[in-house]
Amino acid sequence: MKKRGREKKEGLNEVDVFVGQRLRELRMLAGLSQSDVASALGLTFQQLQKYERGFNRVSASRLFKLAHYFRVPVSVFFEGLEEQRSHAEAAGGGEAESEGTLRSREALMLARYFQNIRDPQVRAAIRELAERCATASENEAHADEMPAATARPARRGRGEHAAGRA
Repeated sequence: MKKRGREKKEGLNEVDVFVGQRLRELRMLAGLSQSDVASALGLTFQQLQKYERGFNRVSASRLFKLAHYFRVPVSVFFEGLEEQRSHAEAAGGGEAESEGTLRSREALMLARYFQNIRDPQVRAAIRELAERCATASENEAHADEMPAATARPARRGRGEHAAGRA
């Protein structure tokens, strides 16, 4: 059975995918839908969706319009590309992206909300909270990796301790 649409002989181009991811990040940080951005640029949301997924290449003129629309330099679409390539090569050519990066929807939404907080004390408190949570998560991960012999024995509650003596 023949597939619909044209079939590409090779996979997606990593640069096109990267530029599309950056486009998606900018759009989400601005709190805009694909339809919002597409209509402002005279595109359909499907075209924008294909750009974001890297299925279609973004032309230089379209990239320039997108940069102007988001009020960023064109170079923003390529920032971090070299680092991603070197990480992918170090990992054996695999995708070097994790859920903890700004690629995740939650991280983008958190960044967007954080940008809207004007009170410096609230911003500082949120940063401190995030740091403490991240440190606690790292410590838990390292504790899980410890051999059983070095782990501290579990503490018993009063009821359990008393029952153990009986």
